[in-house]
Amino acid sequence: MHRPGAYLTPRAGLRVIGTRAPWRAIAYLASYLVAGPLLFAFLVGVLLIAAIANITWLGLPISIGAAMVVRGCAAVERNRAALAGPAISGDYRPPAGGVFTRARVLWTDPAMARDCAYLLALFPILLVLDAGALLLGCVTIGLLTIPAWFWLMPQTWPNGETGHGLMIGSFPDGPEAGGWGLWIGDLPTALIVAVGALIAGALAVAPVLIGAARLHIRFADRLLGPAVDPLAEAKAILAGPGPLPS
Repeated sequence: MHRPGAYLTPRAGLRVIGTRAPWRAIAYLASYLVAGPLLFAFLVGVLLIAAIANITWLGLPISIGAAMVVRGCAAVERNRAALAGPAISGDYRPPAGGVFTRARVLWTDPAMARDCAYLLALFPILLVLDAGALLLGCVTIGLLTIPAWFWLMPQTWPNGETGHGLMIGSFPDGPEAGGWGLWIGDLPTALIVAVGALIAGALAVAPVLIGAARLHIRFADRLLGPAVDPLAEAKAILAGPGPLPS
């Protein structure tokens, strides 16, 4: 199964910078900044209502409804994986029996615990991961496009000097008086910065974005996808025919 992030080395970054892989990774990471908090807040509210309702006769049907909400939120994340690769398939126990049995099957299904682990426990970790990678990408895109907008940034210093450009660092009395950092106030400097951002984007930023998306999807695949028995291969060997006699 192909996942974004197969290209993580700087040399590979040069190959993928012109492909859709970095942009698909950006779409996947950025969409989580919206979907993740919404699903987290919605799910916490539903589970709190279900917990409170358990002290009344409404607790059983509401707990069944809450379990279906958890599955629905997990399905959103499985389908969202298609932004950067194949969608993830779910694996739940089939419902059976009456209301009591159905509630027990839903909440004792190991897939339910994995769904909650991904949607609730891992939410802050995945949010920081995605936001950090996207921040790096946004800075790079901003520097790539800086020749088009640097002259729109007005600057005024305490000594009354004014200018238009982007100041990275500190120039207390204006760029002419010196300081530390980089002053982008003319087109040649802006073009040099844009070329540097392009090289950095190919060598480092694109692999970071793709790698962050791959890591996120790996968590989603492990927790929201079908359960994988780590001993399946060994069990298959033991269950197979023994070696032929010599």
